Amino acid sequence: MPPEEISEAKSGRHFNNRVVLVTGSSSGIGEAIVKLFSLLGAKVVVTGRKAAEVKRVANEAHQLSPHKHRPLEVVADVTKPDDLKKLMDETIKTYGKLDVLVNNAGMFKMSGIRDNKNFMKIYDETFQVNVRPVLKLSQLAVPHLDKTNGTIISTSSRLSENPHRFGSAYSMSKAAIDMATKVLALELGPNIRVNSVNPALTETNMNAYVEPEVMKVLMDRVSKDTPLKRLAQPLDVAKAVVFLASPDAQFINGAHIHVDGGFKGCTSSLSFEINK
Repeated sequence: MPPEEISEAKSGRHFNNRVVLVTGSSSGIGEAIVKLFSLLGAKVVVTGRKAAEVKRVANEAHQLSPHKHRPLEVVADVTKPDDLKKLMDETIKTYGKLDVLVNNAGMFKMSGIRDNKNFMKIYDETFQVNVRPVLKLSQLAVPHLDKTNGTIISTSSRLSENPHRFGSAYSMSKAAIDMATKVLALELGPNIRVNSVNPALTETNMNAYVEPEVMKVLMDRVSKDTPLKRLAQPLDVAKAVVFLASPDAQFINGAHIHVDGGFKGCTSSLSFEINK
C-alpha cells in the first residue's frame, strides 16, 4: 500500500478543516450528524427554523470540537428559496468553501388515498419539505463542491422501498430522494459523490407528527421485527453519514446505505392495520 494511502486510511475519521453543512440540524438525526462532525474536527453549519434550538445545538457542538470551532448558526426554513440561498451564501462567506452537504431536513405525516380532506394537502407539504429543498440546495452547492471534490449525502428512509400504509406521501417523497441520489451521482461525477442513508424508524422528535398511540404500535412492531431488537438511534445514522463523507467511502457513489438493524431484509412492508 502506498504511503499516501496509509496516511489517508489512518486519518479517514478526521475532518480537520473540512466544512460541513447539515440541514435540519437543530434536532434529531441532523443534530447527531452535526455534533459528530464537529467532534471529528469539522467546521459545521447548524441550521433550523427555531433560533433557540439552533443556538443550543451550536453551543453543544462547539464544546465537542477538538479545535473549539464555533459553528455557524443560520436560522432558515428549507421550504423558502431565499432562505436556502442565504444558507449557502453565509456558509461560503464564513468558511470560503464547502466540502460536505447533508440534506437532512424532513417531515412525516400520515394519510391515505381515501382521506379526501387531507391527503393532497399532506402530499404537497411533504414534497415541499422532503424533496424540493434537496434539489435546490444541491444545485446551489454544486459549484462549491466541484472545487473541493466534495460529497452530497441525503437522508432518505427504508420506506422508500418498502411501503407503509397511511404513509404513502412520505414513502413516495423518499423514493424520489433515492432516484435523485442516483441521477445526481451520474450527473456530478467524477468531482462530486452523491449517496443517501436510509434509516428505519428512528427515535426522534419528528415522530411527534404522528398520533402517540399509532406511533407506539409502529415502534413496537419495528423493534420486534428488527433482528437487533431495537429502533435506530440518531447516532447510528450519523455514523453512517460520517462514513460516506470520509475517504473510506471514496469509491461509493449513487448508493443507498440502509441503517435499519437488518429490518429491510426481514420484512417487505408495514401494512398491518392501524385503527384510525
